[in-house]
Amino acid sequence: MMAKTILVKTVRRQIALSIAFAMISVLFSPAAHAQEMLSLYQRHRALGKIDVFITKNAAKITLESGHSFVIAGPSWDVKIINPKRKLIAITPYETFKNSGPKTIEYFEGATDWPLVLERSSTNYKGVTAKIYGLPFKQKNGKLVDLKRGKAGSYYVLKDFIVDPHVLVFFQQMYHLQAADGVPLKYVKIGRPFEFGQGLAYNRHEGVVTTLDTITTKGKPLNKEIFDIPRGYKKTSEGDVTLGDKTEDMREIIEQLD
Repeated sequence: MMAKTILVKTVRRQIALSIAFAMISVLFSPAAHAQEMLSLYQRHRALGKIDVFITKNAAKITLESGHSFVIAGPSWDVKIINPKRKLIAITPYETFKNSGPKTIEYFEGATDWPLVLERSSTNYKGVTAKIYGLPFKQKNGKLVDLKRGKAGSYYVLKDFIVDPHVLVFFQQMYHLQAADGVPLKYVKIGRPFEFGQGLAYNRHEGVVTTLDTITTKGKPLNKEIFDIPRGYKKTSEGDVTLGDKTEDMREIIEQLD
């Protein structure tokens, strides 16, 4: 009887240790840490190819030129960084929320098109996403069922939840309407273009991809990515983002001389 009791206790101890080990393994596994930060490589119609880092309370968008736009709590002020010239501009959150980046030329205004949930969950480029459809509107203002066609699609992250300030940051940077997730893809039917004398055969309506995600990758959290660089001179956004053009012109003139 005693041997049986000892055996039962031993089995229970082994099960408890196995469960504890499994929990520790999950907690400290690369996959668990990978979800603390997400890296996206995206293409935006106005911004070009961009590297994006996202955590729950911070985000960073780096353009091909090297300029970066960063938001992080608790201040939520947006930092515009020029590593080439070691310049930084700081825009108060409320100002950025209302006007977005001042020196980026977008091809069209942000739309207030209504969003209708099309798919609640789907895999897109390795992450879980939601798809919203942009429905057509009838003359009386009623929305047309998505089964009869749509004006576009809007993909957003589903399971990677971020602070609302971060969502506003992406909304302004990408010049898109508000949604409940970080934007992954935005496709919409563009306005018809007219050439010549506006003849019918000179008109066409095409699909415009404002944003798309090329790759996604989960990474361990690295807070240094969102830190303000030391030794940078504080200046205006225009000087940070447009000053390079003046420097480039000077280099060209010097080469001509």
